[in-house]
Amino acid sequence: LYIEYDKERQECLRSLQYDDTRYDKISKEHHGSLEWLWRHPQYQQWSASAISSLLYIEGKPGSGKSTLAKYLVKNLVHVPNASSSTVAHYFYTFRGSILESTHENMLRSILHSILEQDESAFYHFQQEFREFRHRSHLEWPYESLKKVLSLFVDHPPTKPLFLFLDAMDESKEDDRRSIIELICKLCSGENSSNIKIFLASRPVAELKHRIRKRHHVIIMQDQNMGDISRFAGDFLNSDLRLTGNILQDATNYITNNAQGVFVWVSLVKYELLTHVERGLPDAEILKCLKRLPKRLEDFYNFMFDRLEKGYPQDIQDGIKLFRFVLFALRPLTVLELREALALPDDNNASYEDLQQNKTRAIVRRIEHCGGNFLEIKADGTVQLMHQTAREFLIRTIPNASNIKLEIDMAYRAITTTWIRYLILCFTSPIMRDTFSKIESWSLRDFQTYAEYLNDWPLIEYTLRYIKDHVDLC
Repeated sequence: LYIEYDKERQECLRSLQYDDTRYDKISKEHHGSLEWLWRHPQYQQWSASAISSLLYIEGKPGSGKSTLAKYLVKNLVHVPNASSSTVAHYFYTFRGSILESTHENMLRSILHSILEQDESAFYHFQQEFREFRHRSHLEWPYESLKKVLSLFVDHPPTKPLFLFLDAMDESKEDDRRSIIELICKLCSGENSSNIKIFLASRPVAELKHRIRKRHHVIIMQDQNMGDISRFAGDFLNSDLRLTGNILQDATNYITNNAQGVFVWVSLVKYELLTHVERGLPDAEILKCLKRLPKRLEDFYNFMFDRLEKGYPQDIQDGIKLFRFVLFALRPLTVLELREALALPDDNNASYEDLQQNKTRAIVRRIEHCGGNFLEIKADGTVQLMHQTAREFLIRTIPNASNIKLEIDMAYRAITTTWIRYLILCFTSPIMRDTFSKIESWSLRDFQTYAEYLNDWPLIEYTLRYIKDHVDLC
């Protein structure tokens, strides 16, 4: 009987496939940061509570909410009863695949994590799973996923459940209100279950309306001044080699003007490093610091103005990079972007043109043409350095700019690139000379053909998403 039960549970797990790349890409906290959390009364009340409860972290864009969420997930050993609990987390993002901002993907991820850790929880799933399978649905119906999660309101209190949801503001607005209502129901404290939910977000109306006095709330920018001061002092001393009064003045200036926004501090760091590399004296570095924009959006404008004044080829490659990073349907790798940049805009471009246009220094090219807007992650993918940078590039660029990133134009340009890439792949001299007469291919011919396709870094993405891109045009 148990074998059949577990076989069905394993089948259910396989049906809950999901995309979740955001967690591993979140920056690690600076050494010594965020330790204030363990002493904060709102956190202490939430963690010590014997009934279900919600800890809501509200913060400005770029204030470190995601880093705090990851920090707490990694350090659950400090949380009472967490070691014997089921823990599930989901980090919404617009900068990952097209699924990672959807509530359906979140539900799949959360439910998969719960069922993987706690096989006894399968009784919450069984009825909905059997009905969905009986109806021969290829995918779980969205409402069924919501219903399964709602059933945990009656989960035994002897099996505590910790749920971490980050960046609710980056979730799809469709049905966001219903998801927040479900979250609040799970941690209402009116049932016998013990569900602890950690929710982080910018201020959004749907959350503001539903946060009650019984919920525990921490405002991020009210707590992180010490963390910002430590981070600023460390990089000013270790990276910029500032000392004495100038180090203290610069640290105080950054701390007092950051307004709780870590992203602004990071941009200041990279900007000051360019001045140090030019050999400027410490006193001049301090003057440069005080001339930098104090608001995050103004800083983005400052960075963007510099890109606009670059060489024409740099601007052209920058436009391409921004289009691919902003509007690809999953994050592209460095090697994939190298192919995309190398592909000429000419419809008559040849295979030889593609090969000759490939740069040997693609990382430097991305850093130079993308400014500080782009970053290369540890897994080799390229993304916007923060969600606020994405919003700036999509919504804020003035109409008179040389760098055009209109969504419709970007989708058409990207789709044209993929079509050209496929044409070159399937009409190259190697293809023509080696892979003719397909009707007489042997197994070895098919293997050789697969090896040939593997030498085209963009082919997997293009074949998988070309139809989706055509539909978006």
